[in-house]
Amino acid sequence: MNPKLQHCLQEYKFAIYNNEEQKIMAAITGFQQLVPSNLPNDKLDIFEEHFENALGNFALVKKLQKTKKDYNLFAKNYRELHFSVRKKEKKIRKINGRIKKLESEVRNLDKDDLAEKNKIQLKIENYKLEIDEVTKQIPENWLSRNKEFKIIQKAKNTQTKRYRKNVDQAYDNLDQIAIFIKDHEKLNELSSDINNLKKNIVNEDYESSISIIDGLFEKLGEISGTEEFANKLDDLYSLLDSEEKDFNKISDASSEALILFDNEVKWRKDAEENLMLELEKYNLVIKNNIGLRLQSRLTKDQAKFVAKCNSIHRDISLNF
Repeated sequence: MNPKLQHCLQEYKFAIYNNEEQKIMAAITGFQQLVPSNLPNDKLDIFEEHFENALGNFALVKKLQKTKKDYNLFAKNYRELHFSVRKKEKKIRKINGRIKKLESEVRNLDKDDLAEKNKIQLKIENYKLEIDEVTKQIPENWLSRNKEFKIIQKAKNTQTKRYRKNVDQAYDNLDQIAIFIKDHEKLNELSSDINNLKKNIVNEDYESSISIIDGLFEKLGEISGTEEFANKLDDLYSLLDSEEKDFNKISDASSEALILFDNEVKWRKDAEENLMLELEKYNLVIKNNIGLRLQSRLTKDQAKFVAKCNSIHRDISLNF
């Protein structure tokens, strides 16, 4: 999503959170109850992270809204001081530029050209006096007030980043889960290779086993969520390729890999039949709030809201 739209999209989402928090919370907890019990640990971690982030989103929204309120309240009284001092600092920078130019002229003068040198030095001294006068006009509370502002501004920016990272991670996890389930058929197509691997391990045909694993590595690269299984195969491969082969270790490593494969196929098949429809219903509830930043395009209503929001001038001058 276009970064320029983020501020207005955030305002759009916050309006939804304020009006539909209970509905969204109910959808999250309802889908949470449907999580399969036969998940491999790495998939369970992704589900749990999704729910932790999704449910934690509302507290982060409230914190961000509070920091924005604190920022706006402080900025209201601080703005005039900020602009006044920045104007004086700009004037000082301009005068310093003139001084540097004159100092350069002095360096380029002939040693004997004392009259011109003294004339330029006098101008430099006058400019320095002018800087002193402008500096004295900067209020004594400027440094402390500016420090306060920076703390409040940093808190707002930090909270904004934290909130955005949280919702993006929550929705990305759900997207991963959907892709895992959709890749069930691709994974199931490896069953014949897995059966052949199992037979070769039992028959201690390790050379053929290594060849099968090499082929599996290539195929697994096209199937989502198979990193843990690939790691198990890699452990098995190392044992098979060792000069001193330990049958018991090979048998254990083989069992671990094959059990994990069976678990992956089973949970994905079950999820495709029993969970996918519920996941799609759940996605309809959260995609335009928690998942809005990761959508490829806006709906008509969202586009209208963003267009109206962007038409209102947003003052970012305090950032400078």
